[in-house]
Amino acid sequence: MKKIASRLGMCQAASGLVSGVLTPFFGAWLAWRGLSAHQIGIVLSAGLLLRVLAGPAAGIIADARNDRRAAMLALYWAMLIGYGVLNLTAAPSLVILAAILVTIANGAAVPLLESVSVRLSERYGFDYGRVRIWASSAFVAANILSGAAISLFGFWIAAPWLAAGSALCVFSTVLLPKPPPDRPPLDLSARLKATFGEARELLRSGVFLLFLAAASFDQASHAFYYAYGGLHWTALGYSGWLVGILWPLGVFAEIALLSQALRVLHVVGPTRLLLYGALGCVVRWTILAFDPPLGLVVLAQFLHAATFALAHLGAMYFILRAIPARLAATAQSLYFVCYAGLAMGLATLACGYLYADFGGRTYLLMSAMGAVAMGLALWLSQRWHGERILHGPDEEHADAI
Repeated sequence: MKKIASRLGMCQAASGLVSGVLTPFFGAWLAWRGLSAHQIGIVLSAGLLLRVLAGPAAGIIADARNDRRAAMLALYWAMLIGYGVLNLTAAPSLVILAAILVTIANGAAVPLLESVSVRLSERYGFDYGRVRIWASSAFVAANILSGAAISLFGFWIAAPWLAAGSALCVFSTVLLPKPPPDRPPLDLSARLKATFGEARELLRSGVFLLFLAAASFDQASHAFYYAYGGLHWTALGYSGWLVGILWPLGVFAEIALLSQALRVLHVVGPTRLLLYGALGCVVRWTILAFDPPLGLVVLAQFLHAATFALAHLGAMYFILRAIPARLAATAQSLYFVCYAGLAMGLATLACGYLYADFGGRTYLLMSAMGAVAMGLALWLSQRWHGERILHGPDEEHADAI
């Protein structure tokens, strides 16, 4: 059990080391490489739009093959190749293609890793949250260390860092247990057809759609904070070092809560986790909307443990309990696409228009999204009582990941 948990922790840490550089610095690195603002927009938007298709496709294929490990390896190899190309070429066309590739591959790999982590924690009896904290911890460490490295050596250091992180993703995934061979041999065509049919059935489930809406409104309510939070604090006169201190406070609170995930789940079920996370959104974003004194800003940052971590745990454990294991990766991919692609994209677009006229009051839109998420989570709690949404035979090999 400890060996599986430690290997999953390594996978999560490797993912965090990549995301911790990709999220804050990739756009700036593309500009350093010579891409125009228009070309950077093409790269980032194309990656997000294609992720909407690639994520569920990767999940369906992984579930149909009953082998999430192989799908993760394929995506991490694609990332490693893409970042390798970005280290070796300055040709704009190749930079654009490789950047789109790594954006898609990273976005499709994350839900597969979450699916594997949640399922194995249930199977072997360890705490999912204590595995997931390695991604959050590595994310913060990568933010700080890569920022320092870029300050010392320049933006060229970002691409080697991302390639090394991708190589660590490949290595750590190789260490995960291989699935046993199928007997009789897998009829992939038939399994793909069956899994795709069940995915369509899942999307016709009112309970699952209600879950997607509640979780997506909660997580997408972070759109203004992620896109404009640092910019707004700077406009208020906060120094760069103060913003740099405030930003990780939320992640530290997230790590503290995730370390107690199993205990929290025993007290609060998945739907109430979503409900309390949404309540945290209403409180946090309302506080920040009125540009409060620094002490209240610090309090709002610690509420990240509710707005992100509680809701994330609620989503992970809802999928674990409501979705058959044979569709675990598909359900995770649909969840990530809905909140990180569609809902977050639309909310970020709306914030861009509102911030120009209303400044920090734009946080009130995020509060409203939290209130909607609360209503949806309450409705979900009345519709779902812990049962499986779909029924039928599960995978042939319980040891497959």
